[in-house]
Amino acid sequence: MIGAADREPVCGANHTNVGLSMKRKKLTVLRWSVRLLCLGTALFLALGGPAPNVLRRLFPGLSPLVGVTNVVVSWSWYHPLYWGLPMVAVLAIAIFRGRFFCRWICPAGTAYGIAGALPIKKPLIRRRFNGFVFWTIVSGGLAGLPFLLALDPLSSFNRVPGIASRWYGIAALVPGLLVPLFLLLGAIQPLVWCTHFCPLGYLFDLVNVKRRKPLIHQKSTRREIVFGMAVGLPLALARRKLGLVPAEDDANLPILPPGATTPAEFASLCTRCYACVEACPTGVITVGSPARRKLMQFFQPELDTDAACCEEFCNRCTEVCPAGALTPLAETDKRRRKIGTAKVIKEACLAWAKDEYCTVCDEYCPYYAVEMGDSPSGVPSPVVDPDICRGCGACQASCPAKEKGKAIIVEGIAEQRIAKEFELPPL
Repeated sequence: MIGAADREPVCGANHTNVGLSMKRKKLTVLRWSVRLLCLGTALFLALGGPAPNVLRRLFPGLSPLVGVTNVVVSWSWYHPLYWGLPMVAVLAIAIFRGRFFCRWICPAGTAYGIAGALPIKKPLIRRRFNGFVFWTIVSGGLAGLPFLLALDPLSSFNRVPGIASRWYGIAALVPGLLVPLFLLLGAIQPLVWCTHFCPLGYLFDLVNVKRRKPLIHQKSTRREIVFGMAVGLPLALARRKLGLVPAEDDANLPILPPGATTPAEFASLCTRCYACVEACPTGVITVGSPARRKLMQFFQPELDTDAACCEEFCNRCTEVCPAGALTPLAETDKRRRKIGTAKVIKEACLAWAKDEYCTVCDEYCPYYAVEMGDSPSGVPSPVVDPDICRGCGACQASCPAKEKGKAIIVEGIAEQRIAKEFELPPL
């Protein structure tokens, strides 16, 4: 028979196991409560809920992958201190706790975790690609063109709520389908994005000093570095010869949101999170069609001045960019920012081509960049001063010409700059 003395350790062990089980359950409940709170907050901010506009950059701005890569590309620190510290804190936590951010905060990871709770379980993808994606981004970034940076999970998640609630154009559906696709795959193979594709999670594993075998010492990692650099570096170095980014003298440059520098740099730094698209009050910022763009410009935010204009005293898009693709501008600086140049199409103009009295573009221009000259018949006809014109698109959006298209259009420029100050016309 087993005596009382023999039974006590077993009983104590059972109590210990029960206690540990209860602690784990409480920790799991706490962790999922925090995750769901972060998920709800991220959705609320991405949808433009009643909160300060600048908070839309909060969650996509937490990614150290985007921060480090864009600092390497531009060789400058683009964040104010109060936005940079949370990103640095996320990276510092990963050094000692690995994927703590993924398990507790990441809204994309939470969404994939919910999808993975479905009873369907079947391995579809066995090979891991997250290392290849990460090293392609890093090696390309060192050469000035971080390919695949738009796969950052926080930027990918941020673009979905806006696309679902507001029409960004057909082109937006392509990058917008990334998260729904992996939600579907994750319902079959749980967390397949997090374990097999996520470059941010790979970065957390890479810097984790408490791993039994550091990731950088594994043979698979060395292969991923070689393959990633073999793709990222050559493409980045030969980007202009291969026509991956626009040249300064391209005839078809996009009109970029204020705060961008050159089209090539914007195409490289923009993560397609579409925070600027969602923040724009007039809807002039939309997702550009890839039809007339270089590969690295595909699905980037651009201005469509045919139906709307960039408001004179609005700087919302520059406040929300989390990636450094748009420089934060005060309203006064934004008001003087030249983002494009208007051009009169004389053969379509009612005044130039049909001798009709029309001064709509002159009346709507807030900067007095449109002057009324005389056509050969003496009818007052519009002429644009390119030094004063900011490219806001008020003239194009208001132009009544239809027969041959708009009679005044805005074209993109090779580099944004400060425009000449205008003088108020005499009363």
